Amino acid sequence: QDLSGQTLAVVETFRTPFSVFHFAMATTRISIIALAMLAAFGPAASLHKTERSQVLRGQANARQPTDATSAAAQSVQEMHNDGDASYTITVSLGGQNLEIIPDTGSFDFLVFGTHCKMGCGPVHRLYNDSLSSTFEKGSAFTLHQFGSGDAWSMESYEKVISGPASSERQVFWEVYEADMPILEEGGLQGILGLGPPESSVLIALKDASDVREEVEYIKRTGGSISPRQKKISDNYLKLAEHAKTARSVAADFGLKSYSICLRRSSGSPGSIIWHDVAPERRPANMFRTIQAKEGDLFWSAKLEHVQLGPLPRANEDHSQRTQIGCGEGESSCTAIVDSGTSLIVAPRDAAWKVEDALRKWRALSGNCTDLSTLPNLEFMMGGMPFSLPPSSYVGDLSGDWSLLDPKLQSFLPHLDAQIMSLRTERDRDSQPYDSCVPLIMIMDSAPGEDQQWILGMPFFRQYYTT
Repeated sequence: QDLSGQTLAVVETFRTPFSVFHFAMATTRISIIALAMLAAFGPAASLHKTERSQVLRGQANARQPTDATSAAAQSVQEMHNDGDASYTITVSLGGQNLEIIPDTGSFDFLVFGTHCKMGCGPVHRLYNDSLSSTFEKGSAFTLHQFGSGDAWSMESYEKVISGPASSERQVFWEVYEADMPILEEGGLQGILGLGPPESSVLIALKDASDVREEVEYIKRTGGSISPRQKKISDNYLKLAEHAKTARSVAADFGLKSYSICLRRSSGSPGSIIWHDVAPERRPANMFRTIQAKEGDLFWSAKLEHVQLGPLPRANEDHSQRTQIGCGEGESSCTAIVDSGTSLIVAPRDAAWKVEDALRKWRALSGNCTDLSTLPNLEFMMGGMPFSLPPSSYVGDLSGDWSLLDPKLQSFLPHLDAQIMSLRTERDRDSQPYDSCVPLIMIMDSAPGEDQQWILGMPFFRQYYTT
């Protein structure tokens, strides 16, 4: 993602000519309770171009890197694989090494600290600001909402080092309370939002505008504003001013572009490439460069023709394809590229169509030991063709389903129904439990909005993404 021009480029990772070896490591195995969905839940999915431009003009000086830091050398930092469900990088915060998720689907830097007395995981693994001589406490407070849960945070400043990049006084949010079951696993100590930097400004301005309108409505209708309501309103206005002037991690690191690549075999690490070659300088015969969707908060592009099987060509038999969504005559779709989400996220109808196709495949003795008889997931994104292997949408889930947080269960209703059905069959006929399931989470959009898809970690395992 080019942080200044918002160009999204992708290239397929090298394909071995011995394709048979893909099947030996094709099955994805993910622990149920480790699933992550860190796409930030903001306001409306799309904002007007004029509003975005005005914000960027007004804040260009505050948020852009200086000339002195903009020419940093390219460097590669390893991403540690935690059960194929999340990837972290080591970041030094005030001299303390923390495992942080680099998340292209959110916008702020959150760290879980020892002030958190609820929901942040093992205390001995958390950031301790009392041990740092470079920590500074801010005055703002905020709520961050993710697919995996919520986090309440306070503004803070600290010295940050990640790979070769550093910032002497980086703003971040220290979490003091969380409702995110993924933290109980103890492998995650923070989230580094790498979405479009200006989106945090747009979200803060939208929140402040909504609160201001609500206050004005209460006054117009003869109501009065309580001290608590005024405190809340003032804090939202303060957050908007904070977002306008705070320098993002991208700005402080002098970051103009970066890339993420996750190795395909289960348990393998990934890489984040800081200051990578900008998309417009890539070889045209290797990279497919697409324009990010104008006005969207995320790294996203128009999505079309999602189906199981090859994309349509002239005079070709269409009987071997299963249309999943985003076809002609259907609602418009947007694909968000998100490194913080474990699986693919799709609208409800699409997920059930995949489940139906998988049910028919299992009836023909299909199982997760060999996915070679399943078709690829094909789609057009930004006008360019893409293909994901069966392991990106089918795999084994391990763990106790009942232990998964109810909020995450709500994203997987098709799995809930299937698991209950298989349990009934197993109990009745003493059959072993088959955990070969569709690895797709569900998220429905509001009426009138584009259908949103999230291309999570399976996409980064197939495509080197800049």
